[in-house]
Formats: sequence, structure tokens, C-alpha cells
Amino acid sequence: MANQREVRPEEAGPEEQQPAEPVTLQTQLEEARSLAAEERRRADTYLDLAQRAQADFQNYKRRVEQEREKLVRDANADLLRQILPVLDDLERALAHVPGELAEHSWAQGVQMIGTKLGGILEGQGLERIGTEGEVFDPYVHEAVAYETHPEYQEGQVAAIYRPGYRLHERVLRPAQVTVARTPLNDDEKRPSEAFDGAPGTRG
Repeated sequence: MANQREVRPEEAGPEEQQPAEPVTLQTQLEEARSLAAEERRRADTYLDLAQRAQADFQNYKRRVEQEREKLVRDANADLLRQILPVLDDLERALAHVPGELAEHSWAQGVQMIGTKLGGILEGQGLERIGTEGEVFDPYVHEAVAYETHPEYQEGQVAAIYRPGYRLHERVLRPAQVTVARTPLNDDEKRPSEAFDGAPGTRG
């Protein structure tokens, strides 16, 4: 009919509009899975960053603690190195107490002081090194003389001239020692003696 006009889709009422394409359950499930996978990737990234940050912080704490311990050890080593001569003097004094004063309360008091001081230093990790009869070791011994000795073989420590000390495996002061050597036979001469007595060696 002439009066009838075409109705456009946007002008149509709800009952006249074309229905949208229905969203299937499978499509919703795939979208949900994709979103979940993306969130997992993002969570894994954040977790990795957090773990790296935690590991870096633990390494930093460990490094700071090691540096602090090293500073303390170095400070202790410097202090103990200055105390060692005092300890030497105290030991020499106690070793030469006159017999008539050995039982005197004053001498015994000094002995107790030496014992307490030694205990304190030992508690800090100070260890005395150098023993007669052990094999000479240039890392812990300093040879000040060589001598023939009836009880020790060549290369063994024959006597302790001055004790050495070590702090936590670190040698603060090597022990000064005399080292045993093999006795020379009657027909053997030292190089210096052979040189002096050889004919034609002097003008």
C-alpha cells in the first residue's frame, strides 16, 4: 500500500530487531582460558622478579655480614699483634721469678693475671704455634739459627726462641725457632771452611 513505509532496523522495537548472534559456551570457555593463561604469565613474571629481588637482598646481607666480620677480625688482629710483646714480657718475667719469691702471694697473683690474660686471648681465637720436634714450616716458623741436636733430625724444630701466634687460621706472628741439622762427619767441611783452606784461593 502507498502509506506503508519501510521500517529501519534502528527504528524497530525490541520485537522487530534481528537477534544478535548467540555467544556459545565454548567461546566463553576459550576466552576464560586465555585470560587465565595471561594472568598466570603475569603472576609468574612478578614471582620471578620478587624471587630475584629476595635473592639479591640475601646476597647483599651476606656480603655486608662478611665485610663486617672481616673488619672485626682485622681490628682484633691489629690489637692482638700489639699485645703480643706484652705477653712475651709477662711470660719471661714469670719464667724468671726467683726461687725465694715463687711462693710469695705477689708472684702467685701475677701468675694468676697471666693465666687469665691467656684465657681471654684464647677465647678470642688466639692460638700459640711452635713446638719442639715438629717439622720446620716456613709459613709458621722463622729460622733464626741452625744447630746439631742429638734428639732431632734435620729439618725438625730444635728449640723455640720466641713463640708464634695464629688467629683463626691466620698467622699473626711466626714462631722464631732453631732448626736441627745433620752433624757433619770428620772429613766433611762447610763450604766456607773448604774455601778458606783450599790452596791457591788467596793471593
